Amino acid sequence: MCTREPFLILLEFNISFVWIPDPDAVWVSAQLLQDYAHGDKHLLLQLSNGKVRHAKLQLGSPPDLPPLGNPDILEGENDLTALSFLHEPAVLHNLRVRFLDYSSIYTYCGIVLVAINPYEQLHIYGEEVIDAYSGQDMADMEPHIFSVAEEAYRTMTREEKNQSIIISGESGSGKTVSAKFTMRYFAVVGGAAQQTSVEDRVLASNPIMESIGNAKTTRNDNSSRFGKYIEIGFGRKGDIIGAKMRTYLLEKSRVVFQASAERNYHIFYQLCASRELPEMRCLKLDAPERFRYTSQGGEMQIPGADDLSDLECTRNAFTVLGVQPHQQMELFRVLSAVLHLGNVNIQASGRSSDRSYIEADDRALAVFSKLLGVEGPQMAHWLCHRRLAVGGEMLVKPRTGQQAAEARDALAKHIYGQLFTWTVQRLNSALRTQRGQSRSFIGVLDIYGFETFDRNSFEQFCINYANEKLQQQFNRHVFHLEQEEYLREELAWSRIEFIDNQLCINLIEGQLGLFDLLDEECRMPKGSDESWVRKLYDQHLSSKPQQHFQKPRMSNSAFIVLHFADTVQYECEGFLDKNRGTVFEELVNILKASQVQMCKCEKKKSSFTSHVTKDSTSCVCVFWCVSVGACGRVVSAAGRGRVHCGQWKLTVGFQFRQSLQMLMDTLNSTTPHYVRCIKPNDLKEAFIFDPKRTVQQLRACGVLETIRISAAGYPSRWTYEEFFSRYRVLLRGPQSQEQAQASCRRTLPQVISDPDQYCFGKTKVFFRAGQVALLERLRAERLRVAAVTIQSRVRGWLSRIRYTRILWATVTIQRHCRGALARRLALTLRFTKAALVIQRTYRMVVVRRLFLMIRQATVTIQAFTRGKLARRRYRQVKRAAVLLQARVRGWLARQAYRRVRAAVVFMQCCVRRRAARRELLQLKTEARSVERYRELNKGMEVKLMQLQLRADQEVGEGLSERVDPVMSRGHFILYSHDEKCVSLCPGQRECFFERDPELQTLQREKESFDKERQELSARLLEQEKAQEGDAALRVELDEERRKHQGLLREFTRLEQRYDNLREMSLLTEVCNDTKMFVFTFSDPPSALTPETLSCPSRPQSASVTGLLECRKRDETKLMKNLITGETDPYIRVDSALSLPPGLPASVLFLCVRQADCSRDQAHARSLCSAAVTAVKAALKTHDSSDLVPLTTDLSDLIRALSDLCIQAYQQLLSITETHLQNIIVPALLETETIPGLSGSAMKLGASRKRTASDPRTVAGVAPTMALVLRELGALHTALSHQALPTMLVEQAFQQLTYLISASVLNSLLLRKDMCCWTRGIQIRYNVSLLEEWLRSRDLQAGGAVAPLEPLIQAAQLLQTGKKTEAEAKALVQTCTALSSQQIVKILTLYTPHSDLEERVTLNFIRTGLLKGRDGQPPQLLMDVRRVFPVTFPDLPPAALRAEQLVIPDSLKISFLRRA
Repeated sequence: MCTREPFLILLEFNISFVWIPDPDAVWVSAQLLQDYAHGDKHLLLQLSNGKVRHAKLQLGSPPDLPPLGNPDILEGENDLTALSFLHEPAVLHNLRVRFLDYSSIYTYCGIVLVAINPYEQLHIYGEEVIDAYSGQDMADMEPHIFSVAEEAYRTMTREEKNQSIIISGESGSGKTVSAKFTMRYFAVVGGAAQQTSVEDRVLASNPIMESIGNAKTTRNDNSSRFGKYIEIGFGRKGDIIGAKMRTYLLEKSRVVFQASAERNYHIFYQLCASRELPEMRCLKLDAPERFRYTSQGGEMQIPGADDLSDLECTRNAFTVLGVQPHQQMELFRVLSAVLHLGNVNIQASGRSSDRSYIEADDRALAVFSKLLGVEGPQMAHWLCHRRLAVGGEMLVKPRTGQQAAEARDALAKHIYGQLFTWTVQRLNSALRTQRGQSRSFIGVLDIYGFETFDRNSFEQFCINYANEKLQQQFNRHVFHLEQEEYLREELAWSRIEFIDNQLCINLIEGQLGLFDLLDEECRMPKGSDESWVRKLYDQHLSSKPQQHFQKPRMSNSAFIVLHFADTVQYECEGFLDKNRGTVFEELVNILKASQVQMCKCEKKKSSFTSHVTKDSTSCVCVFWCVSVGACGRVVSAAGRGRVHCGQWKLTVGFQFRQSLQMLMDTLNSTTPHYVRCIKPNDLKEAFIFDPKRTVQQLRACGVLETIRISAAGYPSRWTYEEFFSRYRVLLRGPQSQEQAQASCRRTLPQVISDPDQYCFGKTKVFFRAGQVALLERLRAERLRVAAVTIQSRVRGWLSRIRYTRILWATVTIQRHCRGALARRLALTLRFTKAALVIQRTYRMVVVRRLFLMIRQATVTIQAFTRGKLARRRYRQVKRAAVLLQARVRGWLARQAYRRVRAAVVFMQCCVRRRAARRELLQLKTEARSVERYRELNKGMEVKLMQLQLRADQEVGEGLSERVDPVMSRGHFILYSHDEKCVSLCPGQRECFFERDPELQTLQREKESFDKERQELSARLLEQEKAQEGDAALRVELDEERRKHQGLLREFTRLEQRYDNLREMSLLTEVCNDTKMFVFTFSDPPSALTPETLSCPSRPQSASVTGLLECRKRDETKLMKNLITGETDPYIRVDSALSLPPGLPASVLFLCVRQADCSRDQAHARSLCSAAVTAVKAALKTHDSSDLVPLTTDLSDLIRALSDLCIQAYQQLLSITETHLQNIIVPALLETETIPGLSGSAMKLGASRKRTASDPRTVAGVAPTMALVLRELGALHTALSHQALPTMLVEQAFQQLTYLISASVLNSLLLRKDMCCWTRGIQIRYNVSLLEEWLRSRDLQAGGAVAPLEPLIQAAQLLQTGKKTEAEAKALVQTCTALSSQQIVKILTLYTPHSDLEERVTLNFIRTGLLKGRDGQPPQLLMDVRRVFPVTFPDLPPAALRAEQLVIPDSLKISFLRRA
């Protein structure tokens, strides 16, 4: 802006808004009321910050012009590098708009992710969000912490280089939460194929470290008071195999002191909250107000936190990491002892209070001694006394009250510090890999942010020093190294100046810097804080003035350091003691004699008594052992005055500098990814944006410089050798490693037509963002074509070799065969002549014998035939007589039966009418009570499949069953009387009607029946109207069914996990071919209903035929051949679809029926149990005419069969979903099935990627809708062939269409490049293909099309107008299936891909769409893992007979016998 004429800029961009400074809002926008001309000294502006007024802005020269405002179309851009004008007010305004108006807390800034703490729980971290970001490109998705984690994970797996995610920011900006979600993402995405506990252990380390290392401060309720760097190790397949944690500078002073409105570490309050638990009563704990170490800050509770439940989470995490319960209690005992130690009452004595003492009956000291198993009197003595070495003699000198209190606090800090170190080492031991060396790792750095308080001490000094080092590393990586490399490669690049904080770092760690002078003062026998600060003044103010060091005006015991983020004043009091970490040797020796095992381990790094150094005053300097576990040297008292300098290096500051240097070396050896956390306000209120605090952090973390260099640079770079090695398949001409640079320069212009997208350096070739993805796609295509060519040549060569061998073998066989035939012919000719002579003689004998035999047989046949004809005539006459007798006797019996039945039916009708009336009154009462339905349904798990039919048909069928018997009586009596009347003559008939009183009675009853029928019909209509009230009951029924099936699915998953862990060595040999498992019980589940099973009181037909008999010894063989297919699995997979529907189930059912009819209950139960076990095994291998009731009680197997049906249904859908998962989004969202629709559109993307991702293809081919429909068609064909009920098929495709809709919509809500007009048309066209496919198979009636409605409305939303308020209201009314959050999100992401389109303005979204609708879920994304409850229809059993079954020989069940 400084190099162009401002007036011309305003005309070119048609911009009338500028930014001017403001003391409250930092920057406010203003509108130009008068055009600016060259030479003008002022601008006339109208401010727009809520007040309407005119102001004049005096200007000096053109470079002093105010920053220009970006057009409205760029408001809310998700990448700051995409803004037209890159400056501080534009960045601040864009962050404010995204944070307040769009509720978006993440924003890209080149390679840096800016995260603003919302101080509110957002529903953007669920598993559906992880699924949406997994495998996606960083440039394609909305900014998110998961996007950075995915970029690091994919870069690591592709390039096999270590990665680091550096999360920085002020205290309370959300660093710990960001690190936690990053680790959770790696645990989910990097999980092993077989479920292991490594991921659980990595996640379990978070609650433990938060409880012992986090505390409430004035700025953050869960502030990390230590730094940690977690290295997550990955194997060759990208699965987590181990982890390692390093910690930095625990704030031990917080154990003994807390400022106002702050708390101690969370673990102390958690223990106090659990004091009523039985196992905690031995710790003698009390409320936190009663302990000195937990009550100084005055804050006992954190709003929204439950210390008791947090302790339970901590204990569960310890259990996951393998810490035994007795070790946990030992840990809690030590922590409780620290609390009681703080309550030890030390009293001063003596004339001048130069002595101190502790009462013998001090309760706190007694509890402390009992918990740690130490001697109480000794501890009380050495807390109030110390030992001195004078002239070779040891003297005991009393301490003052202040000194005794300091010794007590030092001991408490020492114990807690060593306990913290032991815990970290225990975590590392549990997280250590057990499966070999990790191939690469991703490090997550969560370290304290820059701190400045009213009173800053040694801890803040170390923290800010670490932030200076991290900022320098960030500067050198993002700014210095980038520009230096461009200059070294001689690229056309203008150097960007940035603020380097090397001078400030030299002030702290350089020669005679603050740390050097501090360590030197610690060596002095009488060193003090005052003498140290005087040395600082002399060295950095007088001798060598340092611009980053100042002296306060009103204090001589403090100094000021000008850090990169702010100017901080440090109070020198306590610097020397904290740098030494002093605790006296006598107290440590008492701990060595402790009964607590943790205190006894002297040789282990985790012991409480290691790292001690004895000085001239017989005190032990126990230094903070930060992440390295170094041991100090023990110097005897006789060595006073002869201490070498090397023995004093292990101060806290020295160790911290060493560990920090190790951290910087690790970060510099990895590929860093940066997350800058911003704290929007100091009030910790949700979605409150303080521009002053925000711009202060933006200036400090270097976001603005990142924007400039990221937008203008080349993020991807390759050496010529690496590029030649990777992309040599794309190069043309002579190829050799020596001519790699020449080949790249010659071929690259032909591959990438735009020369601005790449640049050649001296040793490297540089690319802009997105070009590596193009090269990867071209390389994959070239390799695929080459692989196909090689395969064709190899297969041809193999075929020719095989043909040559077969030809040679064929000629050899033919030669031998012809020789054998010739020899056989010669032998035949020799025997032919001899055979003729023998035949002539033999035939004569045979013919004579035959004649004699025929004559004898003829005589015999005639005799038998005549006898048979006579007997046949006799039997015919006898059969006719018997038949005539039977007909007569039958006619007589039927006559008698009709008379008896008429009387019985009459009595039954009377009794049933009376019972029907009583039951009708009872039904009226029950119909009004919904609780009655719930009582009837309570505990009816076995009848879960019948509840749906009962809810729908309770009214109609219940009343009709009671009306029919009453009406049947009247019809029967009328019918019987009509028969009487017909049998009479006309005259007798009239007399009969006049005299028969029974007929008159029947007429009256008929009229009463008609009236009752009308009343029942009216009540039936009322009952049908009341069915609307049953809707809630159906919803509750569906919810119970969904919960039941969810529990079943969870049980199946746990059972599967247990079996997988037990048989892990066998699972690797099992193929993933899908076997026919769901089709083996399509009919029998409906046949084995409770009504058809246990009925011992009903008579059994003795003439049941058409069954199959399976012997006991053949049960295992039958199950293998029918279900598991273990004998010949390849034949079973190939011939499964050719089998008749339900054949295996029918065979099993007939076998069970035969065993039941034979009254062999043990055999019947054995067959059913074996079938259930075999079906379970088959599922685990892959990720009836008049029915005779069974007399065998199989009711306990009904639930198992029902669960297997549901499990098979869910597993079948799971297999199909696995096939569809990787092709849904590319096919429906990315593939252009309408050619040329978006050919002229150019994808808008920011250059924030260092490397690109692999092209998304399946088997080398881009997924299309045809592939999706092919997968669905294969499933539909299989289901239809097995004759499954239509209702079950419709439910299956309803589940699949929901998965398709949810996956595509979730991806659309997170991808800016897909939210455009052309893409909306493409999505609608793809969905219409799916709808047409569903309708062609009559699946739309079962609800398979309804789940697509949200996706259809989202496509319509991209195509409709989005300008006026009327259009906004129309969108809200039309898109009923979308929530307001989803509508706003799509409109926010809407990106024009041509000049004819316009972006949706923020005013349009504010006016009509941000009002929202009540009662909507807070989730933005749809739950892709939602499972609809399945209802199996209760179909009547089909007629089954063994004669009707066509059993192929491939099943190999010929051992079954027909019964």
